[in-house]
Amino acid sequence: MFLKNLFTLWHFAIFIAILINQSLGSEDLIKRDVSLDRNNVPKNILVTSMVGRSRIQRNYTAQSIYYRSIPQVIFENDYIGLDSKSSEVNKAFLEDGYEKLLAKVRKISVQSYVPFYNIYTKVAEEINADLFFCDILMNYPCFDLAWKLGKPAVGIDCGFSLIKPPPSYMSDPIHGCHANMENESFYNRFRCEILVPLKLTWKVRSTIKGLNAQRAIVDVEPHDNMFGRTSNTLMLSNSFYGFEIPHANSPLYQEIGPVLPDTFPSLTPTLESFLTNHPRTIYFALGTIVFISPQNVITLLKSFLELINQDVIDGVIWSTVRTDTSDSLQLANSSAQISSILNNNHPHIHVSKYSPQYAILSHENTRVFLSHGGASSSHESMYTATPMLVLPIMGDQPSNAEKLELAGMALRISKWDLNVNDIVSKVKRLLNEESFKKNAERLQFLAKVNSKRKYRAADLIEIVLNTVKYEGVEDENGRFKINNENLLRDWITPDLRMGFIRGKYLDVYAVAIILFLVLCGVFGYALWKIARYTYIRFSENRISQKHLKRKGE
Repeated sequence: MFLKNLFTLWHFAIFIAILINQSLGSEDLIKRDVSLDRNNVPKNILVTSMVGRSRIQRNYTAQSIYYRSIPQVIFENDYIGLDSKSSEVNKAFLEDGYEKLLAKVRKISVQSYVPFYNIYTKVAEEINADLFFCDILMNYPCFDLAWKLGKPAVGIDCGFSLIKPPPSYMSDPIHGCHANMENESFYNRFRCEILVPLKLTWKVRSTIKGLNAQRAIVDVEPHDNMFGRTSNTLMLSNSFYGFEIPHANSPLYQEIGPVLPDTFPSLTPTLESFLTNHPRTIYFALGTIVFISPQNVITLLKSFLELINQDVIDGVIWSTVRTDTSDSLQLANSSAQISSILNNNHPHIHVSKYSPQYAILSHENTRVFLSHGGASSSHESMYTATPMLVLPIMGDQPSNAEKLELAGMALRISKWDLNVNDIVSKVKRLLNEESFKKNAERLQFLAKVNSKRKYRAADLIEIVLNTVKYEGVEDENGRFKINNENLLRDWITPDLRMGFIRGKYLDVYAVAIILFLVLCGVFGYALWKIARYTYIRFSENRISQKHLKRKGE
């Protein structure tokens, strides 16, 4: 009752304060100063990405047509000796499993180190870079160069998998585990928590050795952490909870996603007309990097035809991007319908090289998105509340596919076992079961609210730059230089600074357990002595009584 009365008095006091403020008028109030002193704060940022147009350029610097004020240096993979159409790349996409793909990614990270390091060095000198904004994937040169030049670095990735070791209940499907290990058996949890990391540690030894050999070429000190020089670096994750598996983070790890541009290309008249005339359309796109085998292309097209024949859908838009339809066309010689689709002559299937994806997903007649499950595509699908059928190919896509399915807005298919009946049945479920659309709308709300956090990301980067202003030292040219080993050290949680044993309080728990065992031992010993003494006395009394009884007889 006392607490209830106190709560009522508190509300009454607030009400009185509001009345007083209103009676005083605005002339008695002062406005909070939100201006910032940006004098002498370094401002030149070098943004770098080694893999994929969608990782950095799509979300942050995009193509120059959208952000023409940002100078860009864009070059293809053949610059580092990896032709995007080489047999090695084709085999990786079409034949290899996830782990073999990962091994090739590690190999590429070694062979591309020096070329990218030299590019970054040249550009950094030209623009007098004050901060390096590094996409995480394979991008060791970015962090190494920042460390060598004494410049701050900020990392960005589509999730936390590459930023730091995940908690025990999270794993990666590319290793035969699951994104969420919550309901897995003891064997699977043991394998994914103990055996898989040991296996990976063994496998990455050669990668670390190779990277250090490349570092020596450009006079960078070796480093033995596979995550790179990122222990006290601000890391931004282009993701959000609701899609991401919940877990605790230190201040150095910040979720700022989904990061989406404010404007997107609109529909062309042809696409606008197609969508208007096809109220149940599937949009099919595999992003700007991955592609599938000609056989899988044929299977998907047969599925589309079957869905149209069964009147489940009435239209398909296919953005081919990296897919070479000529190989599929050779396989489809015996099928007039498939050949018609590949030649873009089918009345209900529209094929184009590139399509305005967000505009298509935003249209009310786009009912299902058949995607590879890349981060950008997943975010756009959630933002537009479009249920997904996910065909993961590589990288974070298998994990994204599982998380989307766990969130209840998607179903998965496998590139190793594409089946027309399976695809048809899953599309029917996505269209007919209301839960998929409801869950997509639930995630849409989260995506729209969290999409504002890109401004928070800009603030965090500015905080790092401002920290440099106070912690940096000017060299003879007036440039700030910092000790990256100490930058943002106050953001590191104390447990990491204390070391593994002290940070986890293992020494305290060990002493507590020892004391507990000692006390239990002392208590047990005392009980044993008391019990022994009592037993002896009891035995002596019985013997004495028997002796007296015999004497009495």
